[in-house]
Amino acid sequence: MKKILCPTDFSKTATKALEYAIYIAKKSGAHLSLLHVVHLPIVDTSETALVASELLGEQIRDASERLKAMVMQIEEMHGANRAGEFTCDYIIKEALLTDFAEHLTQHEGYSLIVMGTTGGGNALEELLIGSNTEAVVEEVKCTLLAVPGHANAPDFTKIVYATDYTSSDKIALKEVVEFAALFDACVDLVHVTKDTSEELKEKADKFWHEVEGDYPSAQLCMREVVNNKPDEGLKAYFEQENGSLLAILRRKKGFFEELFSQRLADRMTYKAEVPLLILHEKK
Repeated sequence: MKKILCPTDFSKTATKALEYAIYIAKKSGAHLSLLHVVHLPIVDTSETALVASELLGEQIRDASERLKAMVMQIEEMHGANRAGEFTCDYIIKEALLTDFAEHLTQHEGYSLIVMGTTGGGNALEELLIGSNTEAVVEEVKCTLLAVPGHANAPDFTKIVYATDYTSSDKIALKEVVEFAALFDACVDLVHVTKDTSEELKEKADKFWHEVEGDYPSAQLCMREVVNNKPDEGLKAYFEQENGSLLAILRRKKGFFEELFSQRLADRMTYKAEVPLLILHEKK
């Protein structure tokens, strides 16, 4: 992990996400960029265009001052931009968040996005932050850590990975295992099923044998949870085992058997009850 992107709108929820981004950057020695985007609304007259342009200029100046102050605080409190520590800067851009985030991840080497998210409430902040995070998950094919505004202070000791025993899970686990190693965390591979069967047991045993071979030095274990609803089963396990982070692979659309994790990731993002690491399927 070399570069982390942390979009902010200066809200309390975004500040919580920044705590997580700083924690990860310090552990990994990565470069952290704070990102704030603004965009000019569509206007239909030259007079309103002038007013909108002036307003945009004020927003950019104000945001620049706030971002500069945030970076200075991160330098003072966490040792950023000093020898042997992680580096930090800020970016302000007139753009749509999804478009610019996609550009940065595709062309500028950012491999993790850390964003705040909230449940489906009615407050303006909840509506804006929730929709922005969901849009980035949908449109930007980069690993994303969604951090609820009420999350505890970051301290990764146990990562719960939702598995469906597929080959894509084994590929995604490489990133999860590398992430866990930064914090000396263990990884629980958890499969939620409506009921058990001999066929499922054989599939699980085969998957576990292959995973053990692929990641012999990782702190891994595998668990099966019986529950009719995957999100409820995962949440119950996460709480019972004092999980720090829930990781889910969001698979590509088009195959019925792959919808489990995609829908699960979308539901968990919307509910925003635990820190959620969303990975995208790689072939």
